[in-house]
Amino acid sequence: MLARATALMVCAVVAIFLFAAVSSKRDIQIAIASPAKEETFKCRQYALKTYIGVKRAATWKWQDATLIPHTRSSYQEKRVRGCAYLRWIKRLWQGRADDAFRLWVDLRDPQKAICHVFGVYCTEALAVSGCETGYTFDTKAENGQYLGLFQMGSSERATYGHGRSAIEQAVAAFRYFVASGRDWSPWSCQP
Repeated sequence: MLARATALMVCAVVAIFLFAAVSSKRDIQIAIASPAKEETFKCRQYALKTYIGVKRAATWKWQDATLIPHTRSSYQEKRVRGCAYLRWIKRLWQGRADDAFRLWVDLRDPQKAICHVFGVYCTEALAVSGCETGYTFDTKAENGQYLGLFQMGSSERATYGHGRSAIEQAVAAFRYFVASGRDWSPWSCQP
């Protein structure tokens, strides 16, 4: 009889232990499932915020390359938690980055870069640059100490700047042009 009571007692303890283990395992699974959903939600927000930062940096990189001021940012994505708004900001910066890249691609053409920089003086600047480079519009054009699209000398390059790209050379020539009173007299070629 004592052996039978002990066996029942052991079975009851094992049953209670198994019931507790199963119910706690289910509670653990529920507890794990809830943070996982929340973690997935946070991951999407984190991914969106990261993507926005990458596209903002790309926009500013292409704007720097084209010598255009940076598009202002209030960094709203750092304060906002709504996914719909974050997706909207993502599309906004994606469009800005694409536009800035397209402009950079367009301005790699020396003639477009000159017109972009000189504005209303575009035709005159194209005539001077064309004459100075033999109508090759080559940014690597060289004639002794005179270099680039506008064949600027070493002292002019030191004063007004110079660069390898067409946009940088056009900006330097425009600075020189403005400093000379918007007159083409410093260049041997005239419009």
